[in-house]
Amino acid sequence: MKTLESVSTLHATRLGHRWPATFWIGLAIILLAEFLLLVDVQLSHRGAIETQAAMEALAANPPQGPLGIVARWVAIYMTPIAWLGFVVLLDGVLTAQSGASPVRLRPNHFAICALLSVPIWCLFDCINFYCFKPPAWTYIGVPSGVARYAGYAVAFAAIVPGMLMSGQVFLNLGWFDRARSERWHLPRWAKGIVLLIGAAMLAYPLLSGDSRANYTLWASLVFLLDPINLFLGRPSVIRDWQAGWYGRTLAAFAGGLLCGLLWEFWNYWAMSKWIYHLPFLGSAENIRYFQMPLVGLIGFIPFGLECWVMWQFLRIPFDGLAEPLPGERTLV
Repeated sequence: MKTLESVSTLHATRLGHRWPATFWIGLAIILLAEFLLLVDVQLSHRGAIETQAAMEALAANPPQGPLGIVARWVAIYMTPIAWLGFVVLLDGVLTAQSGASPVRLRPNHFAICALLSVPIWCLFDCINFYCFKPPAWTYIGVPSGVARYAGYAVAFAAIVPGMLMSGQVFLNLGWFDRARSERWHLPRWAKGIVLLIGAAMLAYPLLSGDSRANYTLWASLVFLLDPINLFLGRPSVIRDWQAGWYGRTLAAFAGGLLCGLLWEFWNYWAMSKWIYHLPFLGSAENIRYFQMPLVGLIGFIPFGLECWVMWQFLRIPFDGLAEPLPGERTLV
């Protein structure tokens, strides 16, 4: 008898050649935004801008003509535009893989995930700006007023869905199907230690004021919240591991890294962007992938899993409204 997973894999194979409208719309948004960003770079004879002063000097000489004006607008809002296009594209990819994406199968779940993605990212921004001295990253060229917060809302709302949908693509491709072992059990006392480790990892950035705490920040809430999710009967990393299933964890890692690579690429030439200040890296700070010090990309790997764990915890009040995950092969 065929298992549910084998049927889903067969269904995905049969539908893999069909690309729905959302795939093409998302791809068009990204490619058009990239083209217009390049137009702005060429018309303004600039490269990647790294200081607020340089950004203000460039803004003081606005582009001329309809194409230049539109290109400058895209350059300012490149991050929310690209992330929105990417999520739409992922909906198309997931629909092609399985016949219906999580957005269509569980719309309430997806909508609440996108909504809660905003405070999830704001938490890390708050730690960065109010705890680290100096901050590990700062924003430059950000517009003022309503436009500023609208851009924040779209960009931040796409972070968690983008990472989890990316990981779901990898799960559907079967890349991590062999990441299994025999069942095993983590003792209760060990789960308590995991929680305490997470609390210490989160306390370090909150109390130290040292940007070196980035080393623990991007995994702290996995350790802190996952034992609570397990205790409450929610989807959990520990539950997956005890069942001998590591594929969902690896898919979340891969989704986080993919989004980090895209995130930094889209940020580099944008007119509204973030820049990093990581002096504790020494000379390694100057070895970069676009704007990000190369070693910093490591943080995106656990961050993908951290977003999933935080989402499973934060959706507790929405049980009954947000549809539950259907199984172990589902991230979003």
